[in-house]
Amino acid sequence: MTARIAIVTGGTTGIGLACAKALVARGHRVAIGARRAGDAAVMAEVRRLLGDSVMLAVLDVADRVSVDGFVASVRDALGPPTILVNAAGIYHEAFLHDHSDKAWDDQIEINLSGAFRMTRAVMPYMIGAGWGRIANIASTAGSKGERGYAAYCASKAGLIGLSKATAVEGAPFGISCIAVSPTWVETPMMETAFARIATAQGITREAARAVIAGSNPQGRIVQPEEVAATVDFFCSEAAPGLTNVDIQINAGAEW
Repeated sequence: MTARIAIVTGGTTGIGLACAKALVARGHRVAIGARRAGDAAVMAEVRRLLGDSVMLAVLDVADRVSVDGFVASVRDALGPPTILVNAAGIYHEAFLHDHSDKAWDDQIEINLSGAFRMTRAVMPYMIGAGWGRIANIASTAGSKGERGYAAYCASKAGLIGLSKATAVEGAPFGISCIAVSPTWVETPMMETAFARIATAQGITREAARAVIAGSNPQGRIVQPEEVAATVDFFCSEAAPGLTNVDIQINAGAEW
Protein backbone atom coordinates (compact mmCIF):
# COMPACT_ATOMS: atom_id res chain seq x y z
CA MET A 1 0.00 0.00 0.00
CA THR A 2 1.12 3.52 -0.82
CA ALA A 3 0.46 6.02 1.97
CA ARG A 4 -1.37 9.09 0.66
CA ILE A 5 -2.35 12.52 1.92
CA ALA A 6 -6.10 12.49 2.52
CA ILE A 7 -8.59 15.26 3.23
CA VAL A 8 -11.93 14.56 4.90
CA THR A 9 -14.43 17.39 5.17
CA GLY A 10 -16.98 17.24 7.98
CA GLY A 11 -14.68 14.72 9.61
CA THR A 12 -15.36 15.47 13.27
CA THR A 13 -18.56 13.44 13.49
CA GLY A 14 -20.73 10.84 11.81
CA ILE A 15 -19.79 9.46 8.40
CA GLY A 16 -16.85 11.85 8.00
CA LEU A 17 -15.30 10.75 11.27
CA ALA A 18 -15.75 7.08 10.37
CA CYS A 19 -14.09 7.68 6.99
CA ALA A 20 -11.18 9.50 8.63
CA LYS A 21 -10.74 6.64 11.09
CA ALA A 22 -10.66 4.07 8.27
CA LEU A 23 -8.09 6.06 6.28
CA VAL A 24 -5.87 6.51 9.34
CA ALA A 25 -6.02 2.76 9.97
CA ARG A 26 -4.97 2.20 6.35
CA GLY A 27 -1.85 4.26 6.98
CA HIS A 28 -2.76 7.47 5.17
CA ARG A 29 -1.96 10.89 6.61
CA VAL A 30 -5.32 12.50 7.20
CA ALA A 31 -6.37 16.15 7.43
CA ILE A 32 -9.84 16.86 8.79
CA GLY A 33 -11.55 20.11 7.94
CA ALA A 34 -14.77 21.15 9.66
CA ARG A 35 -16.44 24.23 11.06
CA ARG A 36 -16.31 22.65 14.54
CA ALA A 37 -12.64 21.72 14.31
CA GLY A 38 -11.62 24.72 16.40
CA ASP A 39 -13.71 23.64 19.39
CA ALA A 40 -11.42 22.32 22.15
CA ALA A 41 -13.79 19.54 23.20
CA VAL A 42 -14.28 18.41 19.60
CA MET A 43 -10.54 18.43 18.98
CA ALA A 44 -9.89 16.40 22.12
CA GLU A 45 -12.44 13.76 21.15
CA VAL A 46 -11.09 13.42 17.61
CA ARG A 47 -7.56 13.10 18.97
CA ARG A 48 -8.74 10.43 21.40
CA LEU A 49 -10.34 8.42 18.59
CA LEU A 50 -7.79 8.95 15.83
CA GLY A 51 -4.51 9.87 17.51
CA ASP A 52 -2.27 12.89 17.36
CA SER A 53 -1.08 12.36 13.79
CA VAL A 54 -4.34 13.70 12.34
CA MET A 55 -4.34 17.32 11.21
CA LEU A 56 -7.38 19.31 12.35
CA ALA A 57 -8.29 22.74 11.02
CA VAL A 58 -11.35 24.94 10.71
CA LEU A 59 -12.96 24.74 7.28
CA ASP A 60 -16.11 26.30 5.87
CA VAL A 61 -16.78 24.66 2.51
CA ALA A 62 -19.30 27.39 1.70
CA ASP A 63 -16.47 29.93 1.56
CA ARG A 64 -13.88 29.79 -1.24
CA VAL A 65 -11.25 31.65 0.78
CA SER A 66 -11.62 29.12 3.60
CA VAL A 67 -11.43 26.19 1.17
CA ASP A 68 -8.37 27.43 -0.69
CA GLY A 69 -6.62 28.36 2.55
CA PHE A 70 -7.34 24.99 4.12
CA VAL A 71 -6.08 23.01 1.14
CA ALA A 72 -2.92 25.14 0.98
CA SER A 73 -2.31 24.51 4.69
CA VAL A 74 -2.64 20.75 4.15
CA ARG A 75 -0.16 20.91 1.28
CA ASP A 76 2.31 22.85 3.41
CA ALA A 77 1.94 20.66 6.50
CA LEU A 78 1.55 17.17 5.04
CA GLY A 79 2.12 17.36 1.30
CA PRO A 80 -0.04 17.44 -1.84
CA PRO A 81 -3.43 15.80 -1.15
CA THR A 82 -4.46 12.97 -3.46
CA ILE A 83 -7.49 11.63 -1.56
CA LEU A 84 -10.59 13.73 -0.92
CA VAL A 85 -13.69 12.64 0.96
CA ASN A 86 -16.45 15.24 0.76
CA ALA A 87 -18.53 14.35 3.83
CA ALA A 88 -19.55 17.83 5.02
CA GLY A 89 -23.31 18.11 4.86
CA ILE A 90 -26.43 19.53 6.48
CA TYR A 91 -30.17 19.14 6.09
CA HIS A 92 -33.19 21.20 7.02
CA GLU A 93 -36.73 19.89 6.98
CA ALA A 94 -39.26 22.13 5.23
CA PHE A 95 -42.10 21.73 2.78
CA LEU A 96 -41.75 23.57 -0.51
CA HIS A 97 -44.61 25.99 0.13
CA ASP A 98 -42.96 27.05 3.40
CA HIS A 99 -39.30 26.76 2.41
CA SER A 100 -37.06 29.75 3.11
CA ASP A 101 -34.41 30.92 0.67
CA LYS A 102 -31.78 30.61 3.40
CA ALA A 103 -32.55 26.97 4.15
CA TRP A 104 -32.37 26.21 0.43
CA ASP A 105 -29.19 28.19 -0.16
CA ASP A 106 -27.39 26.74 2.87
CA GLN A 107 -27.97 23.14 1.80
CA ILE A 108 -26.96 23.75 -1.81
CA GLU A 109 -23.88 25.72 -0.72
CA ILE A 110 -22.59 23.13 1.73
CA ASN A 111 -23.79 19.81 0.29
CA LEU A 112 -23.13 20.55 -3.39
CA SER A 113 -21.14 23.72 -3.99
CA GLY A 114 -18.83 22.88 -1.08
CA ALA A 115 -17.85 19.59 -2.73
CA PHE A 116 -17.26 21.47 -6.00
CA ARG A 117 -14.98 23.99 -4.28
CA MET A 118 -12.98 21.26 -2.57
CA THR A 119 -12.66 19.27 -5.79
CA ARG A 120 -11.51 22.31 -7.72
CA ALA A 121 -8.88 23.04 -5.07
CA VAL A 122 -7.37 19.54 -4.90
CA MET A 123 -7.53 18.40 -8.54
CA PRO A 124 -4.34 20.22 -9.60
CA TYR A 125 -2.38 18.21 -7.01
CA MET A 126 -3.98 14.98 -8.19
CA ILE A 127 -3.24 15.81 -11.81
CA GLY A 128 0.37 16.51 -10.87
CA ALA A 129 0.63 13.16 -9.09
CA GLY A 130 -1.13 11.23 -11.85
CA TRP A 131 -3.35 9.68 -9.18
CA GLY A 132 -6.38 10.74 -7.21
CA ARG A 133 -9.49 9.49 -5.43
CA ILE A 134 -12.54 11.64 -4.72
CA ALA A 135 -15.44 10.16 -2.74
CA ASN A 136 -18.56 12.28 -2.44
CA ILE A 137 -20.96 11.30 0.33
CA ALA A 138 -24.33 11.66 -1.36
CA SER A 139 -27.60 9.96 -0.36
CA THR A 140 -30.34 7.74 -1.67
CA ALA A 141 -32.37 10.95 -1.35
CA GLY A 142 -30.53 12.08 -4.49
CA SER A 143 -32.33 9.36 -6.45
CA LYS A 144 -35.63 9.32 -4.59
CA GLY A 145 -37.79 12.30 -3.77
CA GLU A 146 -38.79 12.76 -0.15
CA ARG A 147 -41.51 14.98 1.32
CA GLY A 148 -40.05 17.84 3.32
CA TYR A 149 -36.51 17.46 1.98
CA ALA A 150 -36.58 19.27 -1.37
CA ALA A 151 -33.29 21.13 -0.92
CA TYR A 152 -31.51 18.11 0.52
CA CYS A 153 -32.72 15.87 -2.32
CA ALA A 154 -31.72 18.47 -4.91
CA SER A 155 -28.27 18.96 -3.39
CA LYS A 156 -27.55 15.22 -3.28
CA ALA A 157 -28.85 14.66 -6.82
CA GLY A 158 -26.52 17.44 -7.93
CA LEU A 159 -23.65 15.83 -6.02
CA ILE A 160 -24.19 12.56 -7.89
CA GLY A 161 -24.06 14.49 -11.17
CA LEU A 162 -20.93 16.35 -10.07
CA SER A 163 -19.30 13.02 -9.22
CA LYS A 164 -19.95 11.66 -12.69
CA ALA A 165 -18.60 14.77 -14.41
CA THR A 166 -15.51 14.71 -12.17
CA ALA A 167 -14.92 11.04 -12.99
CA VAL A 168 -15.00 11.72 -16.73
CA GLU A 169 -12.69 14.73 -16.48
CA GLY A 170 -10.31 13.01 -14.09
CA ALA A 171 -9.98 9.68 -15.89
CA PRO A 172 -7.13 10.71 -18.24
CA PHE A 173 -5.10 11.81 -15.19
CA GLY A 174 -5.59 8.70 -13.05
CA ILE A 175 -8.26 10.40 -10.94
CA SER A 176 -11.32 8.37 -9.94
CA CYS A 177 -14.51 9.76 -8.45
CA ILE A 178 -17.57 8.07 -7.01
CA ALA A 179 -20.70 9.03 -5.12
CA VAL A 180 -21.54 6.93 -2.08
CA SER A 181 -25.25 7.10 -1.32
CA PRO A 182 -26.44 5.63 1.97
CA THR A 183 -29.99 5.52 3.19
CA TRP A 184 -30.62 6.56 6.82
CA VAL A 185 -27.33 6.35 8.74
CA GLU A 186 -27.14 6.38 12.53
CA THR A 187 -25.31 9.65 13.11
CA PRO A 188 -25.85 12.67 15.38
CA MET A 189 -27.66 14.31 12.44
CA MET A 190 -30.38 11.68 12.72
CA GLU A 191 -31.36 12.88 16.17
CA THR A 192 -33.42 15.62 14.54
CA ALA A 193 -35.35 13.06 12.53
CA PHE A 194 -35.92 10.90 15.60
CA ALA A 195 -37.25 13.93 17.48
CA ARG A 196 -39.54 14.96 14.61
CA ILE A 197 -41.08 11.52 14.26
CA ALA A 198 -41.45 11.11 18.01
CA THR A 199 -43.26 14.44 18.30
CA ALA A 200 -45.47 13.91 15.26
CA GLN A 201 -46.55 10.42 16.29
CA GLY A 202 -46.52 10.90 20.07
CA ILE A 203 -44.01 8.11 20.61
CA THR A 204 -40.64 7.71 22.29
CA ARG A 205 -37.28 8.30 20.63
CA GLU A 206 -36.58 4.56 20.59
CA ALA A 207 -39.94 3.91 18.96
CA ALA A 208 -39.13 6.58 16.37
CA ARG A 209 -35.82 4.86 15.71
CA ALA A 210 -37.71 1.61 15.13
CA VAL A 211 -39.97 3.37 12.61
CA ILE A 212 -36.95 4.46 10.57
CA ALA A 213 -35.28 1.06 10.86
CA GLY A 214 -38.50 -0.60 9.73
CA SER A 215 -38.57 1.51 6.57
CA ASN A 216 -35.64 -0.56 5.22
CA PRO A 217 -36.12 -4.18 4.09
CA GLN A 218 -33.23 -5.24 6.36
CA GLY A 219 -35.09 -3.72 9.30
CA ARG A 220 -32.07 -1.82 10.60
CA ILE A 221 -30.26 1.50 10.28
CA VAL A 222 -26.99 1.67 8.35
CA GLN A 223 -23.90 2.40 10.49
CA PRO A 224 -21.24 5.00 9.58
CA GLU A 225 -18.55 2.30 9.46
CA GLU A 226 -20.35 0.62 6.55
CA VAL A 227 -20.05 3.78 4.49
CA ALA A 228 -16.44 4.23 5.57
CA ALA A 229 -15.57 0.68 4.49
CA THR A 230 -16.77 1.43 0.97
CA VAL A 231 -14.78 4.66 0.86
CA ASP A 232 -11.71 2.91 2.24
CA PHE A 233 -11.82 0.21 -0.47
CA PHE A 234 -12.32 2.82 -3.19
CA CYS A 235 -9.28 4.76 -1.98
CA SER A 236 -7.07 1.68 -1.86
CA GLU A 237 -4.78 0.37 -4.60
CA ALA A 238 -7.22 -2.50 -5.20
CA ALA A 239 -9.86 -0.55 -7.13
CA PRO A 240 -8.27 1.45 -9.97
CA GLY A 241 -11.27 0.94 -12.26
CA LEU A 242 -13.94 1.88 -9.73
CA THR A 243 -15.17 5.29 -10.87
CA ASN A 244 -18.14 7.15 -12.40
CA VAL A 245 -20.70 5.31 -10.29
CA ASP A 246 -23.19 5.99 -7.50
CA ILE A 247 -22.83 3.22 -4.91
CA GLN A 248 -25.97 2.85 -2.83
CA ILE A 249 -25.75 1.51 0.70
CA ASN A 250 -29.49 1.13 0.96
CA ALA A 251 -30.20 -1.75 3.39
CA GLY A 252 -32.19 -3.47 0.65
CA ALA A 253 -34.41 -0.58 -0.43
CA GLU A 254 -34.89 -0.07 -4.16
CA TRP A 255 -34.95 3.50 -5.40
